[in-house]
Amino acid sequence: MKIAFSTFLFLCSFLYAQQDTITMDIAVSTERTLPIGVINFEIDKSDWSKLEELPQKTLARDFQLSGRFSVIELEQYNLLALSRVQAKHYVTGKLSMSEGQAKLECKLHASASREMVKGFVYTSPVEQIRTSLHKCADNVIHQLWGVYGFASTQMTWVSRINGQKQIVVADYDGFRRRQITSNGPNFLPAWSPDNSRIYFTSLRNDKTQIFERVLASSQDRLLFPQIDQTFGPSANPRDGTLLFSTFGQSGTDIWQGNPQTGSAARLIYGRHIDVSPSWSPRGTAFLFSSDRGGQPQIYMASRDGSDVQRITFFGRYNESAVWSPDGERIAYCSMDAGRLNIYTSAIDGTDVQKLTFEGNNERPTWSPDGMSIAFSSNRSGTYQIYIMRRDGSGVTRITNAGENTSPAWSNNINIGGIP
Repeated sequence: MKIAFSTFLFLCSFLYAQQDTITMDIAVSTERTLPIGVINFEIDKSDWSKLEELPQKTLARDFQLSGRFSVIELEQYNLLALSRVQAKHYVTGKLSMSEGQAKLECKLHASASREMVKGFVYTSPVEQIRTSLHKCADNVIHQLWGVYGFASTQMTWVSRINGQKQIVVADYDGFRRRQITSNGPNFLPAWSPDNSRIYFTSLRNDKTQIFERVLASSQDRLLFPQIDQTFGPSANPRDGTLLFSTFGQSGTDIWQGNPQTGSAARLIYGRHIDVSPSWSPRGTAFLFSSDRGGQPQIYMASRDGSDVQRITFFGRYNESAVWSPDGERIAYCSMDAGRLNIYTSAIDGTDVQKLTFEGNNERPTWSPDGMSIAFSSNRSGTYQIYIMRRDGSGVTRITNAGENTSPAWSNNINIGGIP
């Protein structure tokens, strides 16, 4: 058991911690982006001391991180500057206070004519202005791209707080972080399909166990207590059932369980280390990492654990694979000369692309629209959370303080639109 547990820790590479924001490392993007202007908002004379940052800064970051725009920030309207970067549109607006409520007016304009294409108005407490700005960004993306962005989504990860590994939840860009666990250590968080729950692994009882936290409550619930040691949950996007790993007699196995009823059954087992299960977007198959071929590689299996196929053949150590939302690609960790880097490939293992080149880079997680990937990296010295575009460009650090790892992006359930 000690050998298996040590291997589990090595495979998953656990280092954790805290947060802040924001640094950027712009690389050349091979993806198509639209130039867009962001012009300073008009702000009235009210007390905005609780405002975390100016509204135009939040919007500009949302557009840049979306992977769909290249942003030019301007203090005021300047047609020449907009024309130079071929920005056909710009966004500006107004922030005012009335009876203790903040009113945010966000307007998308055509650059040449200055005519308003679309306007959005949000009223909220001052503490919720960022929520309104994220909604504005997503609605602008929908207006210009025909799809909704991910600015209104959230991220969960592991943060070392007062020497203990805890689960935190924040806006996708790292702001408004809140700690949701107090016992620990805790690690490997995963979202429920409706984003109402976080599943995570904990060592609070001196063995690995999976717990559930309903975000609207403050209580944790132990799942599958009938199984001795469980870890690494992944929720099926269609029915909410969980894949997870357990310690067997001679290795680690993969199980599927229902978090509501507590029933569970073993799917993948043998004299191997099988970890990091990850459901496909439709919940009909899953990826996992196994050393059954001698070294860790990525495999795919049908929903019931049958028809196991090896996916990765490039590299001698491949782990932590996750499916892109469109089901066309996977992202995973691979070891190069003693360092872990993020790669993507087609689902059949072809078209391998290396995305990271500095430090150790671990635990990729896709944005809900598949345009970006978040991951943890120690390139700055300590492990922090970063976001990059799906081609590896536009790397942005969203945490600064402490140590942070194991990010998991929430699902985008705003199918009907973001009001």
